[in-house]
Amino acid sequence: MKNVVLYLLSFLVLSCSVDTENLQLPEVYFISFTFNDITYVVTEYTVTIDPIDEWNRMVEVPFDNASKTLRFTVEVEETNQMDTLLFEVDDVSWESDPTYGNRETSITKHTDSNMEGTFRVTFEDASGREIYRFTNGVIHIEF
Repeated sequence: MKNVVLYLLSFLVLSCSVDTENLQLPEVYFISFTFNDITYVVTEYTVTIDPIDEWNRMVEVPFDNASKTLRFTVEVEETNQMDTLLFEVDDVSWESDPTYGNRETSITKHTDSNMEGTFRVTFEDASGREIYRFTNGVIHIEF
């Protein structure tokens, strides 16, 4: 009798399976980048419409225990590049825009609910010396 019970239990355990084909994992939205050789993956960010210019969407990304903030704007639902990039640290703001700044940005997807793209930007002092460097930037966000 004991063998029959063990056989039935074994059959039940082996016949149960997890349907991994239909398992839906939640989408993870983030902004990741390497800042001065330290990699960050940020999942807490704010996306708003610019109150001064309703044609711009503003993204604010606090990181490093909110001691630093990266901000950028993109024209609403446009795919092309970021407009202004701001970096704030120690109550000082650094700015990079499409015509002034050592940077490459690409927004490849931008709808009324999500945005994807890449970026690289180097903030320099007045003599052109590198002060802060963002590389390997990836945007994959929902709002």
